[in-house]
Amino acid sequence: MDAGPFDPSSSIGCGLGSSFQALRAAVSGTSSGGSDEIIRNIQSMAAMGDSETASALNEAVAGVASNEIGDSASASAPMAMSMPGRLRLPAPIKRVRVCVSNNENTRSLFSMLRVLACDSGELDRIVGVAGRHSALPSFSGTDVRYPISLRNERRAMELLLEVTRRGLSGYPTSLAQDIRDLADEVALPRYSNARNARLQVRGEKEVLNHFALWSRTAMHVIDVIAREVETEKRLIRASAAGGSAAIDGLGLGLGDDLGFERVIRAMEDDDDCHTTILRYCSDVLGAARRDELSRLANGMF
Repeated sequence: MDAGPFDPSSSIGCGLGSSFQALRAAVSGTSSGGSDEIIRNIQSMAAMGDSETASALNEAVAGVASNEIGDSASASAPMAMSMPGRLRLPAPIKRVRVCVSNNENTRSLFSMLRVLACDSGELDRIVGVAGRHSALPSFSGTDVRYPISLRNERRAMELLLEVTRRGLSGYPTSLAQDIRDLADEVALPRYSNARNARLQVRGEKEVLNHFALWSRTAMHVIDVIAREVETEKRLIRASAAGGSAAIDGLGLGLGDDLGFERVIRAMEDDDDCHTTILRYCSDVLGAARRDELSRLANGMF
């Protein structure tokens, strides 16, 4: 096998996380796991949304994969992950059955979304490869039950919104149309197969719409928190540079009307705001906000 991009002196991937370095070692043959280990490492890296890492990974495996695995590895796979070069690997699929509730399956869904939203540094942290002394909370494998960062959580909500949009686009009728049709007991008689099928489909759309609303609401609240964090960051820097006079001159205060606490109170007063969404924004995002502000107070920018 030619050294190529796997030469230890190569600069490819040098700026990336330790997970990538382990992968490069596995593909180059310095790891004893062989093809199985290559597949496991690449599948784990495929979850990252970091375009720079993905590009370097593609370059690393191009032209070498067929020597180790061959095109036949994915010939019978119903789903495959294609990469530049000759590598095609089965893409693992994980399905989670969720409902309009906050239960164990919901928490598993959010955990997976956070992993999918990771950049290379965040992935290193959650798998324990690096950052063991980070201020971030500790994680066990890919079971991420707490926001990694505001950036990651917002990206996870974007992914959730995209999943719900794709799901809803697959139905020939809208939820509003289903509700209108089900009101007509002549066209859809009670206890008929047609009516029961439409009831099932309506329920699926209600769940998808619930999580779409969850993701949109979460992104709005995260944006509010991000503005507060940025404001606090600028105030701290201004204080260090010029004292209280400089702070007064900036006029950066968001004001109660635009702050996190005001948004949460408005959600609590809204009878249409689902309890699970309110509790997520108040408790989960609220804790992430406190962590971010605490980091700033401790000089961690």
